[in-house]
Amino acid sequence: MPIPSLKPDGELLVSATAIALVVAIFANNMPPLADVRADAKGNVNTHKALKMAGITATAAVGSLALLGKSPTVATVGFGTILWEMWKNHFANYGADGTADNAASPTYTNG
Repeated sequence: MPIPSLKPDGELLVSATAIALVVAIFANNMPPLADVRADAKGNVNTHKALKMAGITATAAVGSLALLGKSPTVATVGFGTILWEMWKNHFANYGADGTADNAASPTYTNG
């Protein structure tokens, strides 16, 4: 007897819930992206906040996927976590946004 799992419409609903949950976790645990980009590269506090948000979101998505017995929910949820981690990581360790903006010929101060 196969293990009962979600129907396609249920998977869509739970996947959307997983996306919303991941975005909410990152929004509540991370500083605004513009602040991360404008700060100095490699801020340790931002790195630790990013790790905590990733761990929390992984636990939340894993729980949803296990409760729903759905690999689709896991794929969509973990993909959203990867996207959020990538976005915030490269904002923290990428080029310094303040220096790049100041070097821009179209930058006006004030």
